[in-house]
Order: sequence, then C-alpha cells, then structure tokens
Amino acid sequence: MASPTAEPATLWRNPDFMKLWAGESFSLIGTQVTVLAMPIVAFLLLNASVAEMGVLGALARLPMVLFFVVGVWVDRMRRRPVLIWSDAARALMLATVPLLFLMDLLTLWWLYVVVFVMGVLGVLFEIAYRSYLPVLVPPEHLGEGNSKLQLSDSLSKAIGPSLAGVLVAARSAPLVILIDVASYVASALCLLSIKKKEEAPQPDSGGSMLGAIRQGFSWVMTQPQVRPLAIATAVYSFFDIGILQTLYFPYVVDGVGVPAAWVGGVLAVGGIGALIGAWLSVRLMKGIGPGPTMLWSTVVGNSALLLVPLAGGPLWLALTMLGVAQLLVGLCAQVFMVNNITVLQTSTPRELTGRVIATIWAMGLVPAPLGALVAGLLGQAVGMRPVVLVAALIGALVPMAVLALSPIPKMRTLPEAPVSA
Repeated sequence: MASPTAEPATLWRNPDFMKLWAGESFSLIGTQVTVLAMPIVAFLLLNASVAEMGVLGALARLPMVLFFVVGVWVDRMRRRPVLIWSDAARALMLATVPLLFLMDLLTLWWLYVVVFVMGVLGVLFEIAYRSYLPVLVPPEHLGEGNSKLQLSDSLSKAIGPSLAGVLVAARSAPLVILIDVASYVASALCLLSIKKKEEAPQPDSGGSMLGAIRQGFSWVMTQPQVRPLAIATAVYSFFDIGILQTLYFPYVVDGVGVPAAWVGGVLAVGGIGALIGAWLSVRLMKGIGPGPTMLWSTVVGNSALLLVPLAGGPLWLALTMLGVAQLLVGLCAQVFMVNNITVLQTSTPRELTGRVIATIWAMGLVPAPLGALVAGLLGQAVGMRPVVLVAALIGALVPMAVLALSPIPKMRTLPEAPVSA
C-alpha cells in the first residue's frame, strides 16, 4: 500500500501538475490569438512597412538576450511567485492595446513598447516555467509532463489562429487581444491554487552574476550531447525564427496571394501537426531513443520549410504547399521539443537547471532579433521571396549536419538523473 506522501502513479492524479497544465493551456491559446492579431494590427491598421514589420519582429525577440541573466535569477528564487507575477504583468501590459485602440490613440511606436515588454516578461516566465516542472513531478514523469505541456502548445496552435481568423476583421483585431489578457489572468489564478511547497533555492557556487552565467554556459559547452543542440538551434533561430517568421505574414499575403483572413487557417494546420507530434514524442523517445528522435524530427521538419518559398501557382496549390509545410514543421517541432527539454531536465544538476535551460534558450533564440532586422532590410531591398528561399535552405541544412555529425544519433536512453554539481 502506497504511503500518503507517495507521488501519484500518473500525472492525471497529480492535482498541482494539473493546475499548472490548465493555467498554461489557457495562456497558450490566448497567446496564439495575439500571434495573429498583432501583425494584423501593425500591417493593416497602422500601415507598417516591411521594414517596420522587421523592427517589430526584432523588438519582440530582443529580450531573448536576457536569457543568461534571467536563468541565474530563477536559480536564486522560488519559481511559482515569478510565474504568477509574470502573468499578471503581461495581462496589464497587453490590455493597453485594445484600450488605446478604443481611445483612437494606438500608434506603431506604442506597439513597439508592448511587444518588447511582453518579450521581457515572456523570457522570465519561460525559464521559471521550465525549471518549475521538476519541482512538481518526479524524474520518471518528466517526459510525460513535457508531453502534456507540449500537447497544450499544439492545441493552442490549432485553436488560437482559427479563433483569431474568425474574430479578426481589420477593425476588430485589437479587441481580439482581450482574449489573451483573460488567458493570463486565468493562468495566474491556477498557479495561485498550487499547494505543493517549493523549497528555498540553495546558495549556488557561481558567485557573481557573471560567474554564475559562465558556470551554466561552461556546463552546456562541455557536454557532448548538449552542445550540438545549442549550436543547431542557434542557426535555426537566425534563419527560421528571425527571418522566416518575421516575413511569413507579409510574404504569404503579398507574395503568394493568400487572403489575410485565411492565414489563420494555414497556421492552424501546424497546430494539427503539433498535436500529432506531442502524442508521438514520448512513444518515439521510448521506442528509438531521444537522440535518433531529435535527429530525424530535425531532418523531416527542416526539409518541410523549403515548401514555403516554393509555394505558388493556383491558390489551391499554394495553400496545399503551405499547409503541408505547417503540418510537418508543427509535428516535428513538438517531437523535438519534448525530447530536448526532457534530456536537459534529467541531465542537469538541479541547482543549475535555470541557467542551463536559459543558456540553451539564449543560444537558440538570441540570433532571432538580428535575423528579424535582416529580414526587414533585405526583404525591402531585394524582395521577400529570395530572402525566404535562402533562409529556408540554410536554416534547414546546417542544423541537420550539426546533429548528424554529433553523438546525438547514438543517444538511445535518457541521461542519468542530476547529481550535485
């Protein structure tokens, strides 16, 4: 007979995890609505040029440079209060967009401020959130927990853009953002209801902020099964997150000829793929191992990116190519993410979790703001299609090569549980 303090045999019976999962699910759906609504506000309502869209994308991603610092902060604080206050602050900041719209005071400059502040708070939440899961669940349930959380991400990508596409007419896009405001409030309330006590963090041996950052970075760069993941995602970040994602909406609308109201439907196909990927992720991890799973999800998903610049011809054909690309990229991204984060969580000493995850995220995402600026400048100078084509080629091939030539394909089991550093 299990003791009263034993961990639940399944996460379905872990009430604290279920609260975390529910809150994050609400928040992710709201965020996906804003992902579509915000570019529409800038591009169609505020008449932003391609270069100004590049600036908007860069400012949204610029806070990613704070990942190193934030990782140290998170390791030195309890995670749950950080998550709650991040949600509350994001709800307040985002609420200013529909408010100023109703007052006829909304400007592109204020949109710049909003996306930057939301980016800062998002970085803080992301690192605390990824570091908080090992506090709530035992190591043997981390794969299942990550799979469920990524399932929510997948559902949000299927529901959010479709919901936004239905609700967003050119003059109502700012008001649709209120859905995201409500989702942050719901997430904060769920986090407040978690009962499991979180122990105070132990003093780390990193010393100063710079020393602590160096400690996390050194750990990542000396691990042969972690270092290739950081390098590959850095390349992918610059070309896909930075360039392709920044130009995606104006390219698909102006370059391919897809009606703006249909873009949400195209993005929703990626959500369907992501649902399949979240379901497959743990099964593949256990079946062929986390290493081969990460390699082949990269090969298939990155190859699908090439369909985006090749999309054209009749509208039905262009939509089919874009939809297939979204389906495969969404599926493979979720498979890779679940395996990647589980490997990091199981292999990292607990006292270094925040800064190690921050280091990986920083190396994978810091190049994105530069990529966004390059996207805007080159897109304006030489046209969007050649920029999208080159970005898709390099962003696909280089990460494949980095992983294929590393020890990753031989990683058949998860690394050992963390030990004290």
